[in-house]
Amino acid sequence: MDREAFEQMAGRLRPLMLKVGREYFGSAEDAEDVAQEALVQLWRYCEQLDEGRNVEALAVRVAKHCCVNWTRRTHLRVVRGGEALEAVSASLHPSPHEEMERRESAGALDEAIRQLQPRERQLFEMRQQEGLSTEEIAQRTGIPKASVQSIIAMVRRKLFNEMKRRKEL
Repeated sequence: MDREAFEQMAGRLRPLMLKVGREYFGSAEDAEDVAQEALVQLWRYCEQLDEGRNVEALAVRVAKHCCVNWTRRTHLRVVRGGEALEAVSASLHPSPHEEMERRESAGALDEAIRQLQPRERQLFEMRQQEGLSTEEIAQRTGIPKASVQSIIAMVRRKLFNEMKRRKEL
């Protein structure tokens, strides 16, 4: 797809991406950021997109990844040298209640990570703690890149669902 065709299509894609951002964050402002970032990512690869591909579905998927990446960059930090991720409060001066919740969440996440299968935990830690790319993980482990992506995505879903389940208790 050439850049001119992409520019014409961007008008149709933007509302889809905004919807993803609003559903994920509940904020029009954050949805704007998601749509913008997703459009930029698609723009970079527009010449590689073929006309037969479902670009709308791809746009939604890219927007979802942007939401996850934005959340990861702004709300999570990796504890280098440790075993788990630690939730970071958006506030610079968390209240005692927020600090207690943060510690409980971090402990629950530590426990959920310990419950993963050894291979799942290894790949997840390589990605989250060491900051390795999917390709680097694939090269180090000998696991195909697509499998690494699938396993890490599945682990993230497991951890998210476990944290959600614990929060509901």
